[in-house]
Amino acid sequence: MQMLIGGKWVDASDGGVMSVVNPATGEVVDTVPAATKEDVEKAIENAVKGQIEWNSYPLYRKLEILEKYAVLLTQNTERIAKIMCEEGGKPIEQCRIEVAANAAIFRIYISAANTFYGHTLPYNAEPRSQGDVAFTIHEPLGVFACIVPFNYPVELAAHKTAPMLVTGNSVILKPASQTPRSALILCELLLEAGVPANAIQCLTGSGSKIGSLLASDSRIAAVSFTGSTEVGIEIAKYCAPSLKHVSLELGGNDPLIIFDDCDFELAVSETISGRIGNAGQTCCASKRFIVQRGIAERFKQELISRLKELRIGDPSDPTVDMGPVVSEQAAIQVENQIRHTVEQGGKLLYGGNRNGAFVEPTVIEATPDMDISRDMEVFGPVFPIIVFDTKEEAVQIANNTIYGLSSGVITEDIRTAMWVANNVQAGACIINGSGNYRLAHQPFGGYKLSGIGREGAVSTLEEMTRQKLISFKGILK
Repeated sequence: MQMLIGGKWVDASDGGVMSVVNPATGEVVDTVPAATKEDVEKAIENAVKGQIEWNSYPLYRKLEILEKYAVLLTQNTERIAKIMCEEGGKPIEQCRIEVAANAAIFRIYISAANTFYGHTLPYNAEPRSQGDVAFTIHEPLGVFACIVPFNYPVELAAHKTAPMLVTGNSVILKPASQTPRSALILCELLLEAGVPANAIQCLTGSGSKIGSLLASDSRIAAVSFTGSTEVGIEIAKYCAPSLKHVSLELGGNDPLIIFDDCDFELAVSETISGRIGNAGQTCCASKRFIVQRGIAERFKQELISRLKELRIGDPSDPTVDMGPVVSEQAAIQVENQIRHTVEQGGKLLYGGNRNGAFVEPTVIEATPDMDISRDMEVFGPVFPIIVFDTKEEAVQIANNTIYGLSSGVITEDIRTAMWVANNVQAGACIINGSGNYRLAHQPFGGYKLSGIGREGAVSTLEEMTRQKLISFKGILK
């Protein structure tokens, strides 16, 4: 496949390519261009012109075009889902759900744009403003560089592109090197729907190279990035000299606190579903399971029993529950993290094996002082179990991390649930559910080193625009 610059499908200026590998088989399934500095320069030049053109469209026309895109996307569900499954290893049914989520997110932002009002300032509120009529309008920031991770290449592309486009910004989309092809299809459909050629472009290749070039260019108004905390910090450094707007959704080591009085079946089900989806490669997935002592042994036994029933294998098989992680390299990293935890004194109760890019679901007894219980984010199907006695101890364990993306608490006591929700340091707390929870309206984002800003229809449009005051001075004197 080729990348999209200025409405044309092109190769890299030097002919360089990167391989796309199916993690389930290890086979190279395609190549994509490895964009050069010259390619990035062309895309930025086009995006500047494209933003002016796209913003000249009246709002109703923009939204008609984006609604047409949502229709086209739905019609191409199977095509996109198969590509996602092949390049990312995600089970096919999860891929279909993700495509549907992209269309839903666009429609939610279309609706939000129709009620994205400015404000009239209080009339005659100050002696110096008597007779003035002052109001605000929202204007686009300009060109957005949107950098999408491998784990949800279609859903997160919607969270990046939908709010930018409805508010009149242009977008340069940079998909992850492992999963670029699904993003290219999305851009193809946006063009087919009527988005101007220069308003949506897609660069493929090295994230470190392309990301730094985009973030450091003064013509880029803002960068929206989802990925690791380490890379997010580097992007922020590149953005700082030109004071770019920056939105960073970064790492997490999210806790799920389970109390003795919980609905036990619910607790086990939420533990598994909140961790096994996408082979554990979800930023807000529960990654630390903090279980009260009274049910800890029973919980471990039932969890292992249920994990043994999972069907793991070819992600294109609709009966499979879990496929591989995104690459063998990623699987080796998870394997090393498991080994590191055992070396620190963790007790391996189940799993721990790797076969290529497949990682066996793994249950480990951990203590609060271990790296996995604090700042070591494991992007794979690993279940560290940490035992606690009191609610204060549970929240102390939960908060003892550099991250604060999401969280969950399972208990039948609403007072306990609300106490935890009020005291846990995270951008969300899900009561009687896993923190692996995201709504399109939700102001999604975290505390501490989990990022800056929020994504969601209730807040993102504000972040993607700037307000301008217009005042008729003395017009009613």
